[in-house]
Amino acid sequence: MIKLTGQQNSKIKYVTIILIPIVLASFTHLWNPTGFPTIYIDEDHYMRRALQVMEGQGPQESSAIYDHPYDHPYFGQIFLASLLKISDYKFQLEQETETSESIQQLYTTPRILMGILAVIDTILVFKIGEMWLGRKVGFVGAILFAIMPLTWMLKMVLLDTILLPFVLSSILLAIYSGKAYRNKTNNGSLNVMWIILSGITLGLAIFTKIPIITFIPLVGYLIYKNNKSLKKLGIWLIPVLVIPLIWPAYVMYIGELENGINGILYQVERGERNFDETISFIFLADPVLIILGICGGIALVLVKRDFTFLIWTLPYFLFIYFIGGIVKYFHFIELLPIMAIASGFIIVTASSKISLKNKRRDGNRISQTITLVVIVAGIGLFGLISTIMLISANTNEVFFELSAFVSNYVTSNTAFDKSTTLMGQHWIRSFSWIPMYVHDKTNFVKDVFPERYLKEPLKTDDVLMIVDSQLKHDIFDYSVQGEHLDEIRKIYHNSDRTGLFVDSPTRIYDTNQYPFTNMKESRGLGLIEVRSNQANNQMAFALISNESSNNTNSSLTTPKVDLPTVTNPNLRVEMVASGLSYPSTMAFVGKDDLLVLEKNNGTIKRIVNGNLLDEPILDLNVANKIERGLLGIDVARQTLDNATGEKTYVYVYYTQALKDGNDVCPTVLCDENTNPLGNRIYRFEWTGNELVNPNLILDLPVGPGADHNGGVIKVGPDGNIYALVGDGDSCWEAEFCNGVFEDSTVYSESSNVPTGNPPDGRGGILSISPFGEPMLGGENKTTGILARSQPLKQVFCIWSSKWIWTCF
Repeated sequence: MIKLTGQQNSKIKYVTIILIPIVLASFTHLWNPTGFPTIYIDEDHYMRRALQVMEGQGPQESSAIYDHPYDHPYFGQIFLASLLKISDYKFQLEQETETSESIQQLYTTPRILMGILAVIDTILVFKIGEMWLGRKVGFVGAILFAIMPLTWMLKMVLLDTILLPFVLSSILLAIYSGKAYRNKTNNGSLNVMWIILSGITLGLAIFTKIPIITFIPLVGYLIYKNNKSLKKLGIWLIPVLVIPLIWPAYVMYIGELENGINGILYQVERGERNFDETISFIFLADPVLIILGICGGIALVLVKRDFTFLIWTLPYFLFIYFIGGIVKYFHFIELLPIMAIASGFIIVTASSKISLKNKRRDGNRISQTITLVVIVAGIGLFGLISTIMLISANTNEVFFELSAFVSNYVTSNTAFDKSTTLMGQHWIRSFSWIPMYVHDKTNFVKDVFPERYLKEPLKTDDVLMIVDSQLKHDIFDYSVQGEHLDEIRKIYHNSDRTGLFVDSPTRIYDTNQYPFTNMKESRGLGLIEVRSNQANNQMAFALISNESSNNTNSSLTTPKVDLPTVTNPNLRVEMVASGLSYPSTMAFVGKDDLLVLEKNNGTIKRIVNGNLLDEPILDLNVANKIERGLLGIDVARQTLDNATGEKTYVYVYYTQALKDGNDVCPTVLCDENTNPLGNRIYRFEWTGNELVNPNLILDLPVGPGADHNGGVIKVGPDGNIYALVGDGDSCWEAEFCNGVFEDSTVYSESSNVPTGNPPDGRGGILSISPFGEPMLGGENKTTGILARSQPLKQVFCIWSSKWIWTCF
């Protein structure tokens, strides 16, 4: 048997102590790297920029690719490009088309690289804690840093995760310089080397992201505290200042100084800050680590008179609060190490106090090590289980499906010598880098934000619109005006849907319950409609399967078919026509003869034998804000006059106006001075080629809002017309109604609830004769609304989701 010396035993014990947090960090940060968290747009920004560097196109992106290429210094993308080059990233990606699996692989490699950096961070946290406050503190701090839920942020491809090893290395080297100084090693040459390396690593961190200048006081304080020399502090400061100055020097050299200044101002001034919401999210995401860290920091200041915690946290925190632009949760990654170390300090201190208290009370002191192990095991097990519950989720499946769909569309178009413009919210840039750099296919991004949209005209005829709920709301809410929206609406209405995706990654989790509070920032993209203004009959779907009813990972189905299919062999699906502008409904006036309504234009188009006629059959003046417009149509053969005999009559329901779109709805309520003439039903005669002899048979009030107009009409077997009429977005509270609607809508949903005012024709199912006479119903047959004592008592609705209603 080999007998080990005491020194050898100590080394083995030390290595074991280090290996424990390394193994834990390797598991939490390298397992299922693309499952959770969701892909954030900034990750795609830095991937795009890194691949540009790999392509040899220079360190700084041009404004032709991104509106604000100088929003950050460029060392981060150079470093990321170097890591990707070492991993032979480009070699793995040579394929013509993408699938969700191949897209996932594109993100797997960079996220694994970030996971490796997180493991290195864990080692650095251990060494900093050990040299600053002792081995036990370093060990506990590293354990917490490795396993507590909030550290999932370290998986993301962000500047903050890239620069963190440099910041921690700078802090550790500053502490090492003091050790070398005290040991007087090699005439102080090793001491100076640590100082210079500390300056270089901090300089590189600042060269990655400007807010890291707030760490100059911390590392400078450690350098001076450990070396007691202003000269050495000056030596350290040289690389700290000189290295970041490479960026402005480069910007001036290439003649982009103005853009460089604008880029910095853009970062400071852009967007909503949401500081309070971000702090609240961080606390709810990991309250244990945050509370322990703050308590540990207070103890360090009050008990040990050590101000390192304050110098580490306060300058950065204040900079983010007063100077930072948009504040996101990952902007506080730089504070996670000190929170873990401070937590380790309070745990070690508490275990020592508990052990000492037991000795005084019982006379038998329980080993502090045992007490410490019990506390760390309890907190650690809690943190590890919580983290596993998060990182085992798969929240990016639909995102990968959508990315593959967009990439393949752009790639196939480029194969036909056509470039594509991706149009949508700012986050659609997530989909540009894969076709651009992986497949070398040119594409452009058109952000619908007004300032960016109007900056330059469209560069291609081919536009692929990626429409989320916000953009769709803006397109159909005509109270939102702007030159950019005029063009966007035109492109939308002249395009065809080619894909439909539902991205709701946290639908099976209760994000108000810990640890799933960490998923509050993983909301997903929601319902995404992809539209192309180029002829393309292929339709793609990525929908959630019905199997996702528990906390298991959901599966996705992505059938890609030419047209919807039917299971009845006696039926088939054919495309009849395309090129319509927001069709709302249709009706047959003969065999293979259709009249189709275009909601916003007020035009009735005719399709004969599958051919869309160029000229409309009828052009009506319609108010078209939100849900107003040309809404309903039905056709019936009726004898209304014995003298003329049976004729074909067409009934049309629309929101009539003096001219198209002249209603103004700047807020929830519309301007009563520009309100349309009414929601009206007209009866026309169909001659076989024209709609003639209009007769107004029903005139209903509109407002106070532009929602809830109804519009479905049907001619019943009794020859009467049945109209489903909305409530006009009526009010529940008095303060929301005014003007001409005040008396008819206060305290009611369309005045059709027990506490409301008498019915006014809205919010019900109306029955009228072809001449507009009410077919009276109700309990005493005094109303034209189909119901009993309360007008809507017999109309029942159920809902299958927040927005989908079924009434019968």
